[in-house]
Amino acid sequence: MRNNIFGAFLLLLAAVGTFVACHKNDTAQTAEDYLDQVLYSVQERGGLGKYGCYELVFPVTVNFPDNSSLEVNSYDEMKDAIRDWFEANGNPAGPGHHHHHGGTDSLGHPTLAFPFMVISQDGELITVNNETELHDLKIACGGGTFGHHDHHGHGQHGLACFEIQFPVTIAFPDGTTADAADQQALHTLLHDWKHNHPDQNGHPEIVFPIQVIMKDDGTVVTVNSKAELHDLKENCD
Repeated sequence: MRNNIFGAFLLLLAAVGTFVACHKNDTAQTAEDYLDQVLYSVQERGGLGKYGCYELVFPVTVNFPDNSSLEVNSYDEMKDAIRDWFEANGNPAGPGHHHHHGGTDSLGHPTLAFPFMVISQDGELITVNNETELHDLKIACGGGTFGHHDHHGHGQHGLACFEIQFPVTIAFPDGTTADAADQQALHTLLHDWKHNHPDQNGHPEIVFPIQVIMKDDGTVVTVNSKAELHDLKENCD
C-alpha cells in the first residue's frame, strides 16, 4: 500500500513538472510571437527592412502603449526593449505574468516615434515626420511591399538584409558634404541639416562607393553606385 502511495506521488510530481515545462515553453513562444508581430508591423507600415525599400537610420525612439518610450541604437536593442516590455506588461496581474488564453492583441503594439530617418534603396536619406509620410513611403515602395511574407519568424530573418559600414560621406542638396563616423553621427547630421534648412527641397544622399556587410553570411560588399544599391536591396529576398 505504501509503495502504491509513493508511486502515485512520483507520478503527480512528474505531471506537475511536465505542466510547468509546457507553461514556460508557452510563455516563451507567446513572447516571441508578440515580438514578431510588433517588428513586422513597424516595418510593414512603411516598407522598411529586408522586404521593403528603406533601411532605418538608428538611433530611433520606440513608443510603448503605456506612454513610455525608449531610444534604441539597433534592431537587437529594439528586440530586447520590446521583449522586456512584454515581460513586464503581458498580463494585468503584473510583471512576470503573461496572456495564455486571450492573446496579445489587447496589449497594443509599440511604434516608432516621429520624426525618424530612413535610407532609400537609391541612397537618399529621408526624414519621416508623420503617419502620412510613412504611408507615402509604403506606396512609393509598391504598396503591398511584403508580398507573401507574414510576421512568423520576422524577428529572426526579416529585419535587415545588410548593414552599412562607417564612415560614410553625405552630400546635401545645397552642394555641401559631411562625413559621418557612425550611425549616431549620421543621425545628428541629418537632424541638424533639416533643422537649419526647413524649406530646402531634395534629400541628402550617401556618396558612393560605400561598403556593406550582408546580414546572412557576414560578407563585405562594395557598392559603387545608386544602381548597385538598388539592385542589392531588390535582391534581399
